[in-house]
Amino acid sequence: MLRHLGQPGGIGVYTTNILSTLFAHDRHTEYFALYADPRFRGQFSHFSNVQEHVLRAPGKLWWDQVAVPRFARAHALDVIYNPKLSVPLLTRCKTVLVMHGADQLAVPHGFKWGDRLYFTVANRVYCRRATAIIATTRRGAADIAAYMGADLRKIRVVNLAYNERCRVLGHEELGRTRERYGLPDHFILFVGGLEPKKNVRNVILAYDRIRRSFPHRLVFVGFARWKYSQDLELIDRLGLREHVMFTGFVPDEDLPAVYNLADLFLFPSFYEGFGMPVLEAMACGCPVVTTSTGCSPEVVDEAALLVDPYDVEAIANAVRYVLSDEGLRKELVTRGLARVRAFSWERCASETRALLQDVGAA
Repeated sequence: MLRHLGQPGGIGVYTTNILSTLFAHDRHTEYFALYADPRFRGQFSHFSNVQEHVLRAPGKLWWDQVAVPRFARAHALDVIYNPKLSVPLLTRCKTVLVMHGADQLAVPHGFKWGDRLYFTVANRVYCRRATAIIATTRRGAADIAAYMGADLRKIRVVNLAYNERCRVLGHEELGRTRERYGLPDHFILFVGGLEPKKNVRNVILAYDRIRRSFPHRLVFVGFARWKYSQDLELIDRLGLREHVMFTGFVPDEDLPAVYNLADLFLFPSFYEGFGMPVLEAMACGCPVVTTSTGCSPEVVDEAALLVDPYDVEAIANAVRYVLSDEGLRKELVTRGLARVRAFSWERCASETRALLQDVGAA
């Protein structure tokens, strides 16, 4: 089920990478890629074991609950797999969905009330109806069971990976990227959508507490999602307009160089179901300060400094600590480069394929 294909953000990166790797390594299974948008037809056409179909429907709900199960019945499919959050409820076909965390219920203040209501009701129904659920971390599996009433016995943990372009780069490529985006010589980096869950406000407040002690600017990379105007107003109230920079969305091919150029990656969001940007930063040799809540501690292990995202002073102190201690920075870089070796799309695809085969054979 690829109605969401092409959406920016971590789920879009996951979907593209998991499917490309899965199709390439599992030539014995016949796959049907189902699109809502005809522009994506051809995305996986170079795989001989993949058939692509565009399903027409008047809306998202109709596409999920009518068009997909109708297609599954007509083509005698064994398993319906959705990389994002829903499954058809009225189908005899076995179903697998990926729950990328329990963000909406764990930190409800980070979402619109309509989204909270939908996820509270719909996700519980989807989790109960699905044959199997993929969680991206052990903590995520526990949260899905606790918040959504899902049966832990049908949840399987499959770690994601990250943008494989992310690695330590040479000076020439870095210079081109610095010039292209006008990046300063020294900066603290945040990568993610501008929205309440990402804790942008406390990032700005923490930066304001340390900026007079360091030459670093604060750089935000990502697209504006919602309820970000108050954060922009905070920048003006604190007199930070000349110290804070917004690049907007940066494509995957340029993002590794941005991570390489940063002196610190600051990502104290209130909850992450996985936190792909943290691994990307580590893979690029950038030291990381991230959140002690949600699934992030499990992902980073001991390769980052963890902070209480609600404590502005704790965030500021962690930034001071990393920027002022060369030995600590080098230690975090070394640990980060070692930690990311535990994650790969090949492993993710292999474990996903095993689950799909188990479900199909049951």
